[in-house]
Amino acid sequence: MRRLALATGAALALLGATACTGDEDGRESANVIAPGAPGESSSPATADQIAALAEEQGHNEADVTYLVMMIEHHSQALEMTDLVPERHERDGIERIADRIAAAQEPEITAMESWLEENVFGPARENPAHQNFCGLEGDGTHHGEDADVPACELDVDHADMPGMATPEELERLAEAEGDAFDRLFVELMTTHHEGAVTMAEDAMADGRDQTVLRMANDVIAEQNAEIGRMAEVLEDA
Repeated sequence: MRRLALATGAALALLGATACTGDEDGRESANVIAPGAPGESSSPATADQIAALAEEQGHNEADVTYLVMMIEHHSQALEMTDLVPERHERDGIERIADRIAAAQEPEITAMESWLEENVFGPARENPAHQNFCGLEGDGTHHGEDADVPACELDVDHADMPGMATPEELERLAEAEGDAFDRLFVELMTTHHEGAVTMAEDAMADGRDQTVLRMANDVIAEQNAEIGRMAEVLEDA
C-alpha cells in the first residue's frame, strides 16, 4: 500500500509549486512543498520524499499486464451474469449479478481507455515508442504492419486465478433454479477471489497511480461481493 499512501497522504505539491530558484552552481531547483498535518504549516519536501514520488511516475509491465488480464477476467464474469435472468431462483442472485455488471462494465471501459492512452495510442503515433507495453525497449519489435510495434498481449486463462473452465461454464449454462444459484455462487466466489489476488499483485508490483487505484477498488468491491454471495445462500 506504500505507493497509494505516498500519492494520497503525502502528495507533494510538485504541480502547484512551479517557482524555480537558481543555486550557487547556476542550476535550477524546484521549490517543492510537502503539505503538513491538519493545523500545521507546509514544509519543504525532503530529498527522499522527492525521490520516492519520482520513482512512482509512469507505468511498468505489471500495470499493463494487470489491465490486459483483468479485462479478460471481468469479461468472463459478465458472461456468467448474463445467464442469471433466465436461470436464477433467489432474488438475491439477480441483485448480485446486476451489481457485478454495473461495476465491471465501466471498469472494462476505464481499463481499455487507459491502455489506449498510455500504450496503444503512443505506439501508433511513434513506432519507436520506448515504453510500449510498459517495457523499456529499443522500439524494433514490430507486428505485421512494419510501422506499428507489436506487443505480446495474448491472454492465457491458465495464467489468471479464479477463471472458470469451459466445462464449468457449460455446467452453469445448463443449470437452473437452486442448482444454478449454488453453482453461480461457487464459481463467482472463486472468480472474485482470483481477481483480488491479481489486484493485490498489481498493488505490489505496479507503478501507475491510476492503475493502482483501479486495483484497490477491485479488492474492496469484490471482497464485499464475496460476503454478499455467501449471505444469499445462508438466507435460503
